[in-house]
Amino acid sequence: MFKVKIRGIYATALTKLLVDYKNILGNQTSPELLLDNSFTIVQPSATVRERFEPKENGEFPHLEVYERQDRQGVQASGKAEAVNAFTLVLQSCLDDVVVRKGEAPAALLEGSRYVDVEFPALSKKKLDEIRGAVTPTMDGHHYYKACGVDISSNLDMAEKLLEKGGPREEVEKLLKQTIRAKYPIVGSLIEIEHVKLHGEVFNLGKAVIEAFDHPRSLIRFRRIFNKKGIYDGLKTEKAPADYAVTEAKIGEWHFKTRYYAKDGRYKGTYVNLNTPIELYPHGIRYVDLEVDVCVWPNGRVRKLDEKKLKEATAEGMITPKLARIIKEKLREIMKDLN
Repeated sequence: MFKVKIRGIYATALTKLLVDYKNILGNQTSPELLLDNSFTIVQPSATVRERFEPKENGEFPHLEVYERQDRQGVQASGKAEAVNAFTLVLQSCLDDVVVRKGEAPAALLEGSRYVDVEFPALSKKKLDEIRGAVTPTMDGHHYYKACGVDISSNLDMAEKLLEKGGPREEVEKLLKQTIRAKYPIVGSLIEIEHVKLHGEVFNLGKAVIEAFDHPRSLIRFRRIFNKKGIYDGLKTEKAPADYAVTEAKIGEWHFKTRYYAKDGRYKGTYVNLNTPIELYPHGIRYVDLEVDVCVWPNGRVRKLDEKKLKEATAEGMITPKLARIIKEKLREIMKDLN
């Protein structure tokens, strides 16, 4: 039995998942987890004590789990076997989770292991469902918690109304009305947070929203380039005053960017495959899943970097299920383009 200490915005959902994963996962449970792995919570926070009423247990943990500073996931460290079992539970339950192995901090004992875990859009939604089995939970709970202090506070007030018996539909409508002004609109400058599988976060520059179809969650934005360079994949020259027009759908597994010269001459299109896109007050965010498609002005179409997806799967960074999803999305995109 592994003793686990959990802190942060994911604590309720992860506590429920770890102590009850066999029921939550059902026949999806990994054979390795069915053998002899189980979890017990130690040093529970006041909130976890209130929601789960665990026996008082101040023992030293085999595994410690803390939210990341950006609230987009957790960091876990401790006994290698416990970290491995924790990783298996997450990958069995969450379709788009990304697990990055790292060097254990110097303070950890020999034989310890450390992982950085990213919870993209689908993982947050699944953790919402799991948390909802324990306490009143708004749809989008973990996403809103990652949106910053103001929206997180608004969410807390909304969930207090739920606890008091407020109608879910009315509370949800009130929450969205309250936070609407914090989100970008047509004319807003936004950031494009491009997260690589290994954890590097690239800001692709400021973009101006040109159109936003809220009912269909479609957003179009434009970037203007100031420096010379080369467009990756397309291998086409980039010149000052070139611009890019990106069309994206919130929640979609890909987005499309068309590149143009200053005079409007079309230079090519880049289709990026990624975890479902999330819209935050500062801009959009997703995890890049390496596979891309390039389209040249002459109609030539080419897919890129499938090997990197295979390597990430072999490393255990993403699950075979996620790789299958992306390959199917890639087939759909290639079919449409051809």
